Amino acid sequence: MRSKWKKKTLYIASFLTDDMDDCKQTIATYDEPVFIGLENIQQLSGSTDIEEYGNKVSKMQKVLLDYNKYLGKFKENDLAYIEDVTPEGEEVYGDNANYKIDSVRNQNRKIAIYFEKLPNK
Repeated sequence: MRSKWKKKTLYIASFLTDDMDDCKQTIATYDEPVFIGLENIQQLSGSTDIEEYGNKVSKMQKVLLDYNKYLGKFKENDLAYIEDVTPEGEEVYGDNANYKIDSVRNQNRKIAIYFEKLPNK
């Protein structure tokens, strides 16, 4: 059954710093995106997900990654490229990203990463 699930490409661009432009607007800077792999990324839909995220649950996705391989590598506000979106052709890292990491939760043998869809993407 699992082999029939469509896996999605996943790239992550790590958040580096917030800078200010000439107009005093905050601009986030990101590191070069890294290809994580083809992963089983799922929409949120359960009752606990709806209770936690409310109306924005339809804009959320989740992936479980190997604890030993990815512990400490991701954090909130990192950007993600999901659903066949790639960083190819970007002039500034993060321009093509369509999700941001909302939370990273360490579990027993896996790390659960929750993504929120970026506005206008």
